[in-house]
Amino acid sequence: MSAPHITPREAPSTAGGTIARAVYDAARRFEAEGIDDARLEAELLLAHALGVSRGALLARLADVLSEEATPTFAAYVRRRRRREPSAFITGSREFYGMDLRCAPGALIPRPETELLVDLTLAELHESGDGARVADVGTGTGAVACAVAAHAPATRVVATDASAAALRVARQNIERHGLADRVALVRTDLLRGLGRFDVIVANLPYVTESAWAGLAPEIRGHEPRQALVAGPSGTEAIERLLAEAPAHLAPSGALLAEIGESQAGRLRAAAVRAFPGAAVDVRCDLAGRDRALIVRPQARMRDSPHCRRSAQRVR
Repeated sequence: MSAPHITPREAPSTAGGTIARAVYDAARRFEAEGIDDARLEAELLLAHALGVSRGALLARLADVLSEEATPTFAAYVRRRRRREPSAFITGSREFYGMDLRCAPGALIPRPETELLVDLTLAELHESGDGARVADVGTGTGAVACAVAAHAPATRVVATDASAAALRVARQNIERHGLADRVALVRTDLLRGLGRFDVIVANLPYVTESAWAGLAPEIRGHEPRQALVAGPSGTEAIERLLAEAPAHLAPSGALLAEIGESQAGRLRAAAVRAFPGAAVDVRCDLAGRDRALIVRPQARMRDSPHCRRSAQRVR
């Protein structure tokens, strides 16, 4: 059941007010600051202050907000109004059904990256048990954790150049009991590693010129090096494509998250690295190009996701 809409006239007084009133007041302040999804943000922060799930919070809207939770929630609201991301305030974000630890040293997992997990699991379904996966630029370990949790026979090597990101990733791996299936390596891309059946990567792809236009939550709190690749935004992915032939099994696949305007340039880079490969571009639920897939030998497979610009290149 959806939460009831609360108007100012219906909202009770602040003093000794209800949970509904607290959510309403916080959402109104967030809206005034230009924060997106203001109501949702308020609900998530208040649920965290109360130590309950958002679903439990919505079931208790008529309850009086406890005196113990009131100052904690007020502090969260002040931090969010200063544009600190809610994932850093609560210390977690849901990704692929998993509650993941978040901290300023690593990029906050985004919903659109779940497409990479879907595509990776589809590849592993055909590869069979015992497949080796490299998760390049693991950040919080979101993709590595999701893949290992849903493909138990798979072994994942998760890499990142950032020690801070790897510390967050280790917490998530241990939190979900995946230490026996996910190994962490601090390295640049695939340097020093062996061969893999699947290489999956969520590398920086924001252009230098676009950085200034990103939301304050991003510019002020998330690591710039995890977002900005260079003038074109494709530099990191192009480097990965150039290195990948020495690390990808001939029957394997490389999957990388990309920016919506980068498919043409990255398809050309994939062809240079893997002549004759099947190169596919998949788009996200909003219809934007989101994932590049390169298969050195395999034919392209059907997918429920749209396949804009898909082609076999010779």
